[in-house]
Amino acid sequence: MIALAASQTPLAVIAFEFKRSVASVLRKAAAMGISVTFLDDPRPKIGSKTKGSKITWFDVDQVGETGEYAFRDGVITIRHRHLEIWKRSPDTRFTLVRFLPATSGLQKYGLVQDLDEVNAQDALLKDSRSWSGK
Repeated sequence: MIALAASQTPLAVIAFEFKRSVASVLRKAAAMGISVTFLDDPRPKIGSKTKGSKITWFDVDQVGETGEYAFRDGVITIRHRHLEIWKRSPDTRFTLVRFLPATSGLQKYGLVQDLDEVNAQDALLKDSRSWSGK
């Protein structure tokens, strides 16, 4: 069930959440004058070769936008702060966090920055400030 949900389109996930068929959701949206064709595209799947719990930007195929992406057996949320850090330092590693599945049964993942990484980045920033005379 989890693997199936991860491969579904966002429209299929919405239909599942509302306990409706995709056709029913499409009919209701059309009746309300709402276009949902963009929701019928499958989520891009990233990180298919990723192993372990330490994730770099390369492990998530260097995504350029925030959002949820199909990942392993569920979805991973990439936030703005992750992208900012990776654009400054592409080799930065985040720890992969697995959340308990919600009622949808879809496995959700998130990223947490390691304290060692934060301390190293702060030290580099302080060092660069001392060299620039600030």
